[in-house]
Amino acid sequence: MKIERDKSDLRNYTPSSKPVNHVMRKTGESPFDQEMNGRREAECQFRMQELLKEIDHLNERLNKNMTVNDLMLYKRLVKQFLQEAGARAYQIKQQRARNRRGRSILVSIQTVDREIETLVNDFIDKKKDPFELLIALDKIRGMLVDMVI
Repeated sequence: MKIERDKSDLRNYTPSSKPVNHVMRKTGESPFDQEMNGRREAECQFRMQELLKEIDHLNERLNKNMTVNDLMLYKRLVKQFLQEAGARAYQIKQQRARNRRGRSILVSIQTVDREIETLVNDFIDKKKDPFELLIALDKIRGMLVDMVI
């Protein structure tokens, strides 16, 4: 039995001592992945809108009569909103996401968190009059609306 050695076949052969560099090309998302991501985004947007409605309702109650219980509930709702915004930012980019102004959403969350702590501490210590506290509530709401957009 004779073995024929054709030199044209040797061009396709790679010796095992050399590392093989295969180029893997990433394809676009499948239609199913696109649909799932779209649904997740819509659901997240809906939850953020609902939390914002609850915060607005509680903000109106705080405008009429400011109590510690309502203020702590406000703080809890804002924390939930911030967690949702952080999760949304992670889902969108899975890295430090940027909003339309180019600011980091994570920095915005820290800023809102700091404002909430200042608001609660000022209310408890009675350092500010109620009008200044209401201005702080509006400022926090504005930051939350910026995150939704």
